[in-house]
Amino acid sequence: MLLKQAYHKLRDDGQADQQVIQDLEEENQRLRKMIAAHGEGSMPGNSAMWSVAKSGYLNKYRPRATSSLWANTWEPRYVIVRSGSLMYYKNERDVYRYPPRGQLSLRGTFVDVEGLKRRKYWTFRVMDGLGVDLVRLSTESHSEMTAWLDALEDSGCSRKQYGEKQASADGEADDVVSGSLRRSAVHGSEGDFQRIQSGYTSDQSDMGTTVTSRAQRGKGGQTSKQKDTKMKGLGTGYDGCVPVHMHPKFSLLSSERIRVSDQSGMVTLMFIILAAANFRLILENMIKYGIRFNPFTFIRAIVTPSGNIPLLLCWPALGMFAGIGLVIEQLAAAMLRRDLMKRMGEEKKEVMSSDEISKRFNKRRKFAESVTFLLNLINTSLVLLVPFHIITVTMAEPLPSFGLTMMTTVLWFKLVSFIHVNWSLRQLKCIDPRRRWPGESLSGSEPLAVETDDMVYPANLSLTQFSYFLVAPTLCYQLSYPRSPRFRVRWLMRRIVMLSAGLGMMLFFFEQYIEPTIDNSMKPLQEMDWLVVIERVLKLSIPTLYFWLAMFYSLFELWLNVLAEITRFGDREFYKEWWNATTLGEYWRLWNMPVHKWMLRHVYFPATNLGIPKFYAGVLVFFISAIFHEVLVGVPLHMLRGWAFWGLMLQVPLMWVTEQLKRHFQSDRVGNAIFWISFCFLGQPIAEILYFHDYRKSHQFQ
Repeated sequence: MLLKQAYHKLRDDGQADQQVIQDLEEENQRLRKMIAAHGEGSMPGNSAMWSVAKSGYLNKYRPRATSSLWANTWEPRYVIVRSGSLMYYKNERDVYRYPPRGQLSLRGTFVDVEGLKRRKYWTFRVMDGLGVDLVRLSTESHSEMTAWLDALEDSGCSRKQYGEKQASADGEADDVVSGSLRRSAVHGSEGDFQRIQSGYTSDQSDMGTTVTSRAQRGKGGQTSKQKDTKMKGLGTGYDGCVPVHMHPKFSLLSSERIRVSDQSGMVTLMFIILAAANFRLILENMIKYGIRFNPFTFIRAIVTPSGNIPLLLCWPALGMFAGIGLVIEQLAAAMLRRDLMKRMGEEKKEVMSSDEISKRFNKRRKFAESVTFLLNLINTSLVLLVPFHIITVTMAEPLPSFGLTMMTTVLWFKLVSFIHVNWSLRQLKCIDPRRRWPGESLSGSEPLAVETDDMVYPANLSLTQFSYFLVAPTLCYQLSYPRSPRFRVRWLMRRIVMLSAGLGMMLFFFEQYIEPTIDNSMKPLQEMDWLVVIERVLKLSIPTLYFWLAMFYSLFELWLNVLAEITRFGDREFYKEWWNATTLGEYWRLWNMPVHKWMLRHVYFPATNLGIPKFYAGVLVFFISAIFHEVLVGVPLHMLRGWAFWGLMLQVPLMWVTEQLKRHFQSDRVGNAIFWISFCFLGQPIAEILYFHDYRKSHQFQ
């Protein structure tokens, strides 16, 4: 029996492998046809005009890179030079999948060789007729650079040169054209590369520079040394007649050149000014308030939360509620198995029609799902109500209360996702119990790099699988997850140390800057001195921004990665480039990916499937988010004022406003500036002042 099963398994695996090979061969044939179409005259016009002169990887300069202090401003790009154009892609695979990242016409342009940079990179640039840089490229091989220069020349990029036209040895005129050219001459091998300096001796001067083109090298043209020998007999006044203004140029900071010129020095200056200004603020704060930062109070508040025993008992209670949720789903799976067996028995007996069998089966399923829903509703409600009630009744301290509230909210999100996914699988199993549905192994839509290839419903309802989901850094449940190949101990230790430093930095910003600033804002707020209140808000905005950035990095980059490394969780895209958001809508879609994916999967898409318009489904998402934001702030502080709730609900009209401003100015940079202004100066500082004002007032009253 075992040999027979092994034989069938090997046969199925062989058939699957044959199918994969056949798919790969079809894809290969398709790519070959695309390559032939691009390279053999499928373009309009003459096919020779569209043939590739040269292609390969070059380093492309990023003139707008603001991270030049710690990141390389040169990035590898796959460059293609065709007749009359230059285009580049991120890599070779993107050539037939995406349009080029950049493309420029080589008509009327010329190439300028900058020479050897950092003793490693041979650099050249393509410029227009006015001397404006279009693209800067580099390679580590001198011969490779020469080949690219020849390809550019063949594709219409001129290689001009300075100086007078002189006759060659065979009486033919040299191909010499005045204008801005390479600042260097290429002669022979890499060791013969030398800079010709005529007139002024600055290595940045382009006066009197002469370059031998490939046509000159092919015709045995004169070298620079031979020409310099002839120049010695022209008299001592030769240096004085060399032109210094060779062609029109824009100034470096003009609108025509500032976008393509290197501004890394200015970026360095901005960082130095920022560091000096913040250091002055630190000294001013130390002189005024002294050292308020004390990490031991923070540790003491965590370890010994004032002997609040009911608060400590909430933690095992959360584990109990999670276990009850697993038992409820196991019970639902058992009822589904029973109903499926009954339906199969009725179909075999053929004592009634198929419609009657389906009607009775649907009736049993409706009752079972109603019982399951009621039990899950009670359990998930207790998950929220019990800890919140104990925090309120015992008047627990804010710090341990916030930790318990955060963990309670996370567990509620996880249980809702667990319940929703299993309910969806039960509905699909009622249609076809033998079919592999999305998320199950061998269904065609399962994740990559999973631990097992045999995970189907209800085998996922085990204590091991459920426990892994509870500790994994995700809010969305699925039967299997992509896993990282190995566990890195030293990497984990570094992240733990960085996490400790991040938490200490958050505590420093709060105790040293935010707390005294809010204390000084209480009296102006009570007296309605709006000018002083505005000054307090502006003063509070910078440390609040630093605190928020430290919180973001500690939570999303360090803590979630620590959990991911411990559990070998593979999908670690916990956030996207939210700092580049041009509207508030983009920010909310990018900054918190676990919550964003949960809202899409369990709120937005189910709402739209029920026929709710997309706008109202989005409002529902913000409504649920606003409730939990208010809970996370109001429950630990023992006051529900609604500031966080209405702050989140106001994001809906503000999203529309930022979209309109972006369309009006037609600039992503303006939209990004509006996002940062609303985020740093209008949102968080005002909410902090309002909440802490009410908290201090109620605390003093008590």
